[in-house]
Amino acid sequence: MKREMANGSATRDELDLRIAHCLQIAPRAAFSVIASVLGVSEQTVARRYRRMRGAGAVRVVGFIDPGPTGRQNWMLRLFCRPDASVGIGQALARRDDVQWVAVMSGGTEVDCVLRPRSSDAQDQLLLRQLPKTVQITGIEAAMVLHVYRGSTARDWRVGPDFLTAAQERLLTDGTPAVTGRTVELSARDEPLIGLLMREGRATYAELRAASDGMTEAQVRRRVTELREAGLLHFDVDMDDGFTGQTLFARVLVTVAPSHLDPVGRALGQHPDVRFCGATTGPASITVSVAFEDVDGLYRFITQDVGRLDGVAHTQVIPLDRTLKRAGAVLP
Repeated sequence: MKREMANGSATRDELDLRIAHCLQIAPRAAFSVIASVLGVSEQTVARRYRRMRGAGAVRVVGFIDPGPTGRQNWMLRLFCRPDASVGIGQALARRDDVQWVAVMSGGTEVDCVLRPRSSDAQDQLLLRQLPKTVQITGIEAAMVLHVYRGSTARDWRVGPDFLTAAQERLLTDGTPAVTGRTVELSARDEPLIGLLMREGRATYAELRAASDGMTEAQVRRRVTELREAGLLHFDVDMDDGFTGQTLFARVLVTVAPSHLDPVGRALGQHPDVRFCGATTGPASITVSVAFEDVDGLYRFITQDVGRLDGVAHTQVIPLDRTLKRAGAVLP
């Protein structure tokens, strides 16, 4: 069955979903490998991806995780005047170290994910710029302690799991594994990172052209080093309409410490959970979910979360408008 995509100019069908699913497993896998797994031609996979990419429905992006450098990801909740929320959100969306921005709670707050590239930039935003913004009436900053589901762990995947273990191995063959090696970011990395943040499937030839005098072999080696260090990751950004799930919410869960890990693991395996992480602050676990309608959200809270031992309190925050997703500023 075909369904209209983001801008109404194209449709998506089962093959589009399967291609997107494969990309979530191995974002930079060759089209020939994806074609082999799906049993179609390489030209078909390439044409489908370019069409989805051009429609703004699916795209691969790169991003830097600050964790290996000793800095942590932050989830910021900014309480503000409703007439200022979009402007504040748009200003945050223009920052390269802000990965995701949304207006929530009927326009009374702005939520964002901060991945700081330096301690100075983090302190400048958290300790100076935001507190001095008069339209912001309150700030909650939660550090991400552990990710149960997300772009740096086993990520959410569109559609059902239809691949065998052997097919997944075929897709990920050649993907650099995180080894924990120590790598320092340098000025020469910035052009590579900048291009990969815009186009995560940029070829090594394109990266070489954007680099500061590096050869293609040096570019390939450097990208591998950054991935092995756990600094450079890739994600698949999907338009809300592509998945058919257009109701988004943030769920804050307060859990007894002895139940934190089992609750986090259980929620991280739920098919409608996009992100699940243990966080500091008033809530023990922060969850991002997406559903087709409000009934799905209600069942998630009352049945899926409600049945878990150790859950003491939940707060549901509806998302009104996404301003930045997977590093891309949205119109």
